[in-house]
Amino acid sequence: MGDDLRFPDAFLFGTAGSATQVEGHCAQSDWAAFAREPGRVRGGDTPDAACDQLHRFREDVALQARLCMGAHRLSIEWARVEREPGEFDPAAWDHYRDVLGAHREAGITPMVTVHHFTLPRWVALRGGLLSQELPALLSRFAERAVEALGDLCQLWVTINEPNMLALQAHLLGVWPPARSSPVEAVRAHQNLFRAHAAMYRAMHEAAGRRGHSIEVGVAHHLRVIEPERFGRLADRMWAALFERLFNDAFARAVCDSGLHDFFGVNYYSRDLVRFSAAHARAGFLRRLVPEGSEVSDLGWEIYPEGLGHVLDAWWPRARVPMYITENGIADADDDQRPRFLVRHLAEVARAIERGVDVRGYMHWSLLDSFEWAEGYAPRFGLVEVDHVTQERSPRPSAELYARIARARRIDAGGVGGALMEGGAAPA
Repeated sequence: MGDDLRFPDAFLFGTAGSATQVEGHCAQSDWAAFAREPGRVRGGDTPDAACDQLHRFREDVALQARLCMGAHRLSIEWARVEREPGEFDPAAWDHYRDVLGAHREAGITPMVTVHHFTLPRWVALRGGLLSQELPALLSRFAERAVEALGDLCQLWVTINEPNMLALQAHLLGVWPPARSSPVEAVRAHQNLFRAHAAMYRAMHEAAGRRGHSIEVGVAHHLRVIEPERFGRLADRMWAALFERLFNDAFARAVCDSGLHDFFGVNYYSRDLVRFSAAHARAGFLRRLVPEGSEVSDLGWEIYPEGLGHVLDAWWPRARVPMYITENGIADADDDQRPRFLVRHLAEVARAIERGVDVRGYMHWSLLDSFEWAEGYAPRFGLVEVDHVTQERSPRPSAELYARIARARRIDAGGVGGALMEGGAAPA
């Protein structure tokens, strides 16, 4: 069965979430308005209450501490802080200081994401991701965030998954502003890189003025992309194009620019790509999963080996420390998550053994959250949430993760070893 897989003493085991998905009570964002439009979100769900973390964050920090989490990735709701152009709410900054302070008091290292998918409605009305103002607006917000919170947080993410945001909002049209234009998707992607560059510089300048020590990176969504039929030239070409536009374009630009202090990896699955004339709206590209493969509740293939492939591929390019900033599974019954968790953590441990400098793993997610166009149906949480009562109930996989974090190893001769071999978690 092999030896135990061990993690370095300084390795951060953690969880992740984002403001819109868990906080609730912010009517000023583009997503708050979008979710109220009929047919936009599965089941008519909205993020109006979400997990009520705005009022329950201390309860959730206590949960993280109980689960031996050493880190938590969270985001700032831009629309809560800057409800009108240039008007920053001191009470909102005070709230986030309380949130970060609670984490630090519990011995939990925070990682703060400045922009996680949502915009203030006033930004959306001025052109959103396509606006020439976006880099300046985001860099101003990021600068204020470091000025207000930089003494409480060292690890910062400028933008979460810029490639996914451009794809969903401006090509597939399932997120606001619900556009289906390849040209707009490329423009949004490019504008988000300009925004990242401006944010990175502004954040470091603000930290320097205040005497704060910070590290700034991006959370890149990276997938394994392969042609469905290697013998078909069109499939190979479209897989290569998808790889270039989705995986490579933004991440390579960041690496080449040197404007990052760490490289965040959000990894979930593998896609098989087929050229399809019937899928013009999606760029003539159809994404499939291998026949007979194990899939999550969302139909995503469970492919842990892909995380190792991604780390090996990007470590030489990134040339900075790496964090797994998201990795998780929609699994309402929690019968797949224990195996998913152990097998993906095993890939991280093996990558570290190969010399990849991975500093931490943030599991998506701590709580069952509002999952954008899918609403509350997908259950990603280590902790189950009743969205009527807001009761939190840790799942068995949460206790398994806590044991691994506490021991800083996967026991090859115990439950971890059985799960690595594809077995089931004990009842």
